[in-house]
Amino acid sequence: MKTNRTGSAVTILIVVLAIVVVLGGAYYFFSDVGRTKMNAAADQYMHWTPENIAKDPINYLNFCEEETKNAVLELKADEISVAQSIGKLDSMKEDATNKIAVADKALPELKALWERNQPEGSTWPVTWKGNTYDRDAFKRQMVSLFHEQQTQKTLLAKVEDGITKLNNQNGKIADARAKAQEQLSEISANRELLKVQNLTNDLTDRLVAMKSALQTTVATAKESNGTVSLDQLTADTGAAAPSDADFDKIIGKVK
Repeated sequence: MKTNRTGSAVTILIVVLAIVVVLGGAYYFFSDVGRTKMNAAADQYMHWTPENIAKDPINYLNFCEEETKNAVLELKADEISVAQSIGKLDSMKEDATNKIAVADKALPELKALWERNQPEGSTWPVTWKGNTYDRDAFKRQMVSLFHEQQTQKTLLAKVEDGITKLNNQNGKIADARAKAQEQLSEISANRELLKVQNLTNDLTDRLVAMKSALQTTVATAKESNGTVSLDQLTADTGAAAPSDADFDKIIGKVK
C-alpha cells in the first residue's frame, strides 16, 4: 500500500511539473533578473542527480516543496493579472460595441439625407445633428464615420479573441494550481513514507522522476503571464484618412 501511494504521489507531481517548462523561455531571455534566478535554479536541478537524491532524499523533497510553493505563488499572481486584463478588455468591448451601434444608426441617416439633396445642384448646405455641412464636408463626414465604424469592428474582433485566449489561459492556470496543490500533498506523503521505510530502488526511481516534472511546473508558472498589451490589440486598427474615392462604396454598402 505504501509503494502504491508513493507511485500515485509521484505520478501527480510529474503531471503538474510538466506544465511549467515551456513558460520559462521568455522569462529567461527577456529578463536579466529572471535569467540570473533561472541559472541558479538550473544549478540546483543539476545538483540533484540520481546519486545525490538517493543520498539525501529528505532535502531533495524539501527542495521540491519549495519550488512547488514558489510556482503556486506565481500562478496566483498570474490569475490576478489575467482577471485584470479581462476586465480591461471587457471595457474595451463595451466601448467598441456602443460606437458601432452609433455608426450603424447614423450612416443610414446620412445616406438618406444625401440622397434627398441630389442631384449636385440641390440646395446646400444641410444640417445634421446640429452641424451644418456643405456638399464636400458632408461627404467627408460620411467617409470618416464609415472608417471609424470599420475600425471599431476590427478592434472588437481582436478584443473578443483576446478575451477568449485569456479565459483559456485562466483555465490552464487554475488547472496548474490545482495540480501543484496535489503535488504538495504528495511530497508530504513521500516524506512520511521515508520516515517509516528504507529508501527502496522503486522509491528512488520515483523520486528521480519528480525532478523533470518539477522543472516543467516551475517553467509553466514563470511563463503563464496574464497581461495583455492594449497597444498590440489596437495595432493596425487606426481609422484611415477620409477619402472621396471610398464614397461610392459607402453609398452602396449602407442600407
